[in-house]
Amino acid sequence: MIKAGKIHKQRIVELLAECVDTNKSVNWIVKQDSKRKERIRHLMDYSFDACIDLEEIYLTEDQNGVIICTMSDDKLPFLEEAYLTARLVIQVTGIEGVTKALKREEYINSFHPQDHEFIYIWFIAVDKTVQGKGVGSLMINEIINKSDKENMPVYLETSDERTLKFYLKHGFEIYHTSEVEIFGFELYFLRRLPE
Repeated sequence: MIKAGKIHKQRIVELLAECVDTNKSVNWIVKQDSKRKERIRHLMDYSFDACIDLEEIYLTEDQNGVIICTMSDDKLPFLEEAYLTARLVIQVTGIEGVTKALKREEYINSFHPQDHEFIYIWFIAVDKTVQGKGVGSLMINEIINKSDKENMPVYLETSDERTLKFYLKHGFEIYHTSEVEIFGFELYFLRRLPE
């Protein structure tokens, strides 16, 4: 894998948008209107911009897989974060969706450790033409190796049953599951402790 740069943005946004199109958790915060697909692309664009300067976006050499992660203590400068948040509201959630997005973020963060650093996986995506051929495993194993080397756990959430099986197969454990009433679906909280 290679560390992605700004030159890879278009391909990464394309890969992510295609892979999360039916993701329940993504669609829960994206305004559901005639511009839904465009809004998903804006969300992926936001995710790229929020993480690219932190140098934690990895792309397979053939550009068919991407993983976006951050270190828990990585923070954007205040003005940059404010700008990205405003973009998120205008292009993704709409004004009425801000409360939902903030509620979701607060809920998720309440289950993350507060006393130690960890690696957080935002998204992982594999081009549909090569899914099932080990690309996702290659990427997740890179993050697992980094976790073990730096003695830091990895955390993530998923609402997708197929993705859940993938993570469980790679040594992750479910440490919390949201009640359906909260989001309208179960959100699985996973972690993998370093070995």
